[in-house]
Amino acid sequence: MFHNLYKFIFLLIISGFVISCQKNDFLDDIVFDNNLLNKININAELKEVNNFHEYKISEKFIDQTMLISPSQRIDTWLEDNIFTFGSTNKLIINIEEASITQNEIVNKEKTKSLVSNKEYLYIINIIVNFILYDDSGSSLATTNVEVNRSTTSSLFISINERNHILDSLTLDALRDVSNKSIELLKIHMSEYVL
Repeated sequence: MFHNLYKFIFLLIISGFVISCQKNDFLDDIVFDNNLLNKININAELKEVNNFHEYKISEKFIDQTMLISPSQRIDTWLEDNIFTFGSTNKLIINIEEASITQNEIVNKEKTKSLVSNKEYLYIINIIVNFILYDDSGSSLATTNVEVNRSTTSSLFISINERNHILDSLTLDALRDVSNKSIELLKIHMSEYVL
């Protein structure tokens, strides 16, 4: 009887050891290089960037947990890639929203599988407002850039994997903001954009 118990315990330990020796996946670092994003030249003497995004301390808002938040990434892009030239006009850029939310959802495609059918849905929402004023303070042109992106992950991932997903989502949204900004500025501020 004890002989069979020892065999069972031995097999249990060996199988646990084999399962724990699975291959580790190493995630590549996400590189935020503003030189790869669009550069915009606007006919204005001054540029002012205002970050009005307020962190929401709530369970579903997780952008404050990131090492560098989306609003900081946008702020850096605006400082590095929006250039002004000329001797008149003032460009005001307002970062209105730059948040990431995490919500638990049910994946309807996995309802009949043995694995949990719940996932996390990550949504990034970015709103940037561009306003060009003349020297007397009258508004010459304005445009709002709004970008929404989302992705999912399983419930049980490491912190490293979660950070990788959030950085990847932020980079994709930043590319979208860059492309959408150039598109909308060329439409609404065509007289002032090179």
